[in-house]
Amino acid sequence: MLAEHFVYTAAIAVIAGMLSFRYTGRDSSWIVLLVSYAPDLDKITNFFLQAIGLVFMYDGHIIHHGTFHTIAAMLFFGIALAFLLHPVGIRFFDAFIFTMLGTGAHLFEDALVYPASYMYLWPLSSQKLGLAWLPVGSEESYNATFLHIANIEVLIIGLFLLLLAVLVRTRAEGSGWIRWYMPARVYHALFAPPAV
Repeated sequence: MLAEHFVYTAAIAVIAGMLSFRYTGRDSSWIVLLVSYAPDLDKITNFFLQAIGLVFMYDGHIIHHGTFHTIAAMLFFGIALAFLLHPVGIRFFDAFIFTMLGTGAHLFEDALVYPASYMYLWPLSSQKLGLAWLPVGSEESYNATFLHIANIEVLIIGLFLLLLAVLVRTRAEGSGWIRWYMPARVYHALFAPPAV
C-alpha cells in the first residue's frame, strides 16, 4: 500500500485542515501527510538498530512489520513529534492531534484492506484485527496491480475520496486554501484569471 496511503491520508488531511482552520485559524494538516508512513518504519528499524549494535525487544519480539501498527506506537509518534515540532513554532496540541490523525489514518487504511493482520489495540489487546472491506484483487491477499505500488481498485476509491474532500473544502472556503498545498506557479496557472 505505497500510493494508497498517500491518497487516503491526503483526503483526511484536506478535511482536517478545513476543520482546524475554521475553528482555530491554523492549518497544520501537512503533518498528517508527513507521518502517513510512520507506522511502516517498523520495516527498517530493526535493520538500523542491529547495524549500530542494538537489539530492541517489543512485547517479547524484535521489531518487525506490524510492531508500530498499534495505538501505543500512535501515541508515541504523537508525543515525540509534538515535542520535536514545538521549538519550530508548531503548537504542541496541533502537532499531537495531526500526528495522531496521520498515524491513525494509516492504521485504519490497513484495517480496511487487510484481514486480521495487526494488533492495532496493543497494549489493550493482543488480538489481531482487520476489516478487509475494500477490494484487493483476490480473496486471499493484497495485490499491488498498478506499477507494483498500489492496488488499482483501492487506489480508485482513494482518488474518489480525495476529489470529494477537495470539492468539499473548495465549496466551503473557495480555492484560496489550495495555495498552501501547491507551488505558487502551479496555483497561478490553474486559478489566476487569464491576462487580457
